[in-house]
Amino acid sequence: MLSFKKSNLLFILFFIVETTFSQQFPSKNFSTIDGLPNNSIYSIYKDTRGILWVGTANGLSAIQNGGVKNYSTSDGLAHNSCWAIAEDGNHNMWFGSHGGGLSFYNGKNFEIINQKKGLINDKIRRLFIYKNLLYIGTEFGISVLDIKTHKIIFSHKIIGSRNLFQVMDFVEIDSQIYFGTFNDGFWRVDLAKKSIKLINHKEQDIFSIHKKSDSLYICHSDHINNAISKISIKDYLSNKDANLHFGSSVFWNFATDKRGITYIAGNGINFATGGIYKVINNKIINLNDAFGIESFEVWSLYYDSKTDNLYVGTINKGLFKIDLKQEIKYYPASFHKKSKLDIVSLANFKDQNLILNKAGLLFLKKNKITTEISNQKFYDFARFSFRTNPKLSQYEYFVSFSKTRLEAFELRGLKIINSIIWVNSTIGLFGINTDGIIKEYYPYSTSAFDFTDHNKIIFQVAYGKFCEVENFRTNYAFKRYESNNVNNPKDAFAILPLAGKYYVASSTNGLYRYENGKFYSYYFNNIWKENEIVQIKINDKKELVVANSFGDIFIIDVLKGFKIIHKIDRKLLNGNSISFIECYQDYLFIGTEKGLNIYKNGTVRLIDEEQGLTAKTFTSSNILGTILTIGTQNGYFEFDFKDYIVSKHTSRKIKITGIDVNFETINQNHFKWLSYNSDQIVLPYNKNTISINFEPQNAQYPNKLKYRYQVIGLSNSNWSKWTKDKTINLTYLPNGNYIIRLETKDLFSGEISLNDIFKIQITPPFWKTWWFLGGSCLLICICVYFIYINRIRAVKNQERNKAEIQKRFAETKMEALQSQMNPHFIFNAMNSIQNYIIDNNTDDALMYMGEFSKIIRQTLNNSSAQRIALSDEIEYLQSYITLENMRFKNQVAFELIIDENLDLFETEIPPMLIQPFVENVFVHAFDSRSLTPKLTISFRQQDNYLFCEIIDNGKGVQSGNANKLHTSKGIDLAKERIALFQSDNSNPIVISSSQNEGTTVILKLQIL
Repeated sequence: MLSFKKSNLLFILFFIVETTFSQQFPSKNFSTIDGLPNNSIYSIYKDTRGILWVGTANGLSAIQNGGVKNYSTSDGLAHNSCWAIAEDGNHNMWFGSHGGGLSFYNGKNFEIINQKKGLINDKIRRLFIYKNLLYIGTEFGISVLDIKTHKIIFSHKIIGSRNLFQVMDFVEIDSQIYFGTFNDGFWRVDLAKKSIKLINHKEQDIFSIHKKSDSLYICHSDHINNAISKISIKDYLSNKDANLHFGSSVFWNFATDKRGITYIAGNGINFATGGIYKVINNKIINLNDAFGIESFEVWSLYYDSKTDNLYVGTINKGLFKIDLKQEIKYYPASFHKKSKLDIVSLANFKDQNLILNKAGLLFLKKNKITTEISNQKFYDFARFSFRTNPKLSQYEYFVSFSKTRLEAFELRGLKIINSIIWVNSTIGLFGINTDGIIKEYYPYSTSAFDFTDHNKIIFQVAYGKFCEVENFRTNYAFKRYESNNVNNPKDAFAILPLAGKYYVASSTNGLYRYENGKFYSYYFNNIWKENEIVQIKINDKKELVVANSFGDIFIIDVLKGFKIIHKIDRKLLNGNSISFIECYQDYLFIGTEKGLNIYKNGTVRLIDEEQGLTAKTFTSSNILGTILTIGTQNGYFEFDFKDYIVSKHTSRKIKITGIDVNFETINQNHFKWLSYNSDQIVLPYNKNTISINFEPQNAQYPNKLKYRYQVIGLSNSNWSKWTKDKTINLTYLPNGNYIIRLETKDLFSGEISLNDIFKIQITPPFWKTWWFLGGSCLLICICVYFIYINRIRAVKNQERNKAEIQKRFAETKMEALQSQMNPHFIFNAMNSIQNYIIDNNTDDALMYMGEFSKIIRQTLNNSSAQRIALSDEIEYLQSYITLENMRFKNQVAFELIIDENLDLFETEIPPMLIQPFVENVFVHAFDSRSLTPKLTISFRQQDNYLFCEIIDNGKGVQSGNANKLHTSKGIDLAKERIALFQSDNSNPIVISSSQNEGTTVILKLQIL
């Protein structure tokens, strides 16, 4: 029992020695909170596409720029416990599981190779690829697979000392493949003989193997100081014993970076000795604190030479990414074995770095303290000066400072002037020589000071007036600048000499100039209306670099008057509160609450916690050459920016990782290796709401990337706002062709890249397609053509019909004329005239002759007119009735009835329509038996029609002879003429007749 405690004590002491402090490195942890399926990480590999594959106890993860996609058995993986990962020459992936065999992945689909397909065992621990062959180490032997054919070409199983033959690791030596086993030694694979051969069995328990130069590191069980054997390859293959042993844990994996530093992953079995280590001079040093890894159960490692990142897999805390570049080194208080290091000011003096902190002044060489002046020493020297230097009693603040207690003492800042280090404090000004010895003290209360020559000092009294002393050592010619003069400084925090003048920065009243004992205010003289200044520096061009409290920075030329050369707007910087400014050539280093902004020619780059700038409460700064030192409240950073400012960056490639159409994810068969396998997509018009996810490839610091996009082809498409969101949302795109143009701003490199990342084609609906529009146009043209042809044909037919109508109308007019001027009528008229002459009835003959000639004249006149006034027609009828009635000895009574509302002169009708019906009355209605024959003609208007009724009381027509009247030539001609003139006048002539009761004819004529 005592020996066990003693061995444990020895181990603890050794562990303490091995965990000496080393520099802190930027690190990032990935766990189940970030999307991993499990926090037990068994394997890590980054492929040539930049995808980081992580095998866990509960599935496989693919990580791109912090985004995680998980695979499990439901996706085709052989088993969820993934212990080994490899990439072949065709850039396809192989995953070894501890229980389900081997999984092959081509970017789209998984293929499983297990015991059923010839694998020696399904519990795989290691995979190793060499010359298109995949060596598979399992718990019961080894299998070799031909990568081209996916066939197992060799398997060997041995029952070892523990009823296992567990393959733990592979190594290639002189083009031959060797492997170590859990408890059965070190073996060589001979594929030519289809056999394996035991090479070394001196130390049979092997957990991992690492080849470096001409040596092998063989890890055994966790024996104290004996876990790792280092031996030359030649001796080991000769089965010799190793003479060099170190380490006290079980080390499961090795990785060597480009600097030649070897890292090992430890997870003890018998002792809690695990963690992440590095090998230095055949010793191991624990790096858990330096890497920020909280777990001591480290299992897997992978080193990415492109990004200089080390990936560390733990059993209980997930995955850690460590940035090994260490461009920024952090020296916390613990580095100098102090509990607190609240830095006030930084400076360089010859080969020493000076760090003024609230506890004192440190002199450092190569970050090691050579001299330290504590607050107590400063305070004691002031007290000693009060007692031994009587001249100090003449100083204004002698009394109050001499009574100040140590607890109220505070260091404020330092300046190096004339090879003397001057430190101002709450009780006065101290002068220190290069050996770190306090030589001088003067009770001046200063918040800002400078020396204009060896003896003259100008200074701002803290919360008081600005003062000047010709000889500060004797307080000779002490002068105050009254605050009622606006040109005198107030609340000054910095005084800078430039070209024989001094420039004073005030936190409330802006910038002042001091020359020949006089001050000049730029603010109160309306030269520059910036009054709240927080930082001021002089650049390499002898220009003032001034920052205001709002976050703007001004570069000012004061050598030739006053001219603002350039203004850096606060919107360009990351952060608003400027804590320091340093100048180097054309660069400005600007500290804010967001980190370190590096500005040059309008471009800003950002350094923050991702690069190791973990604390952002900056208290001070200093620059020497290309090393920027930044003070914080508990240590300081050193940033050698020489390589950073000359680093070159290539254009960034973007790949599409996800597409949703109408809020549904498109088929995953369109994706390969986590990205869309085309640069365009074609969608129908009704699937035009699109969400596109993208990822930049091989982004070293993805959190420092910002994006904005523009849709080329969309009218009035402006750039979107800058955002870190890697999703593009497009809603209701109209049909057309579009290009998604993405602009990427890298805050780390300061570069802006432009990429056309995707093409979208929204096809139009069928009624907007070219074939539909073309067919429609063709159809319309054909229809128009046929309409035109039909119209031409109709016009021709209309003209033809019109001509025929005109012809027929002329014919009917002639026929009507002939009917009115028929020979029988003329013969009767001439015969009547002759009878009147024979009877010597000259008067009646003349009258008859006159009426006859009048009728002839009217008939001839009306025959040439289309329409005549109703008054003319009535006059014509009256003349005709008069002649006919004379033949009847005036026996026929005639009555003319005219509607009083009827305008006889405006109403027009076709000529020669009514006379044939009147003629029928005289020809057919009356005979010798008619006692009181009577003819009545009436005219009336109803709506747009003229109604003419011809009524006689003659003998009428017998029913058997009713058609005789209807078929008379004059009536037929009248009907035809009305139809020609008034085609829409239905039933224009109505005839009713009864025997011995007379006949009634009603004519209906349209009035225009």
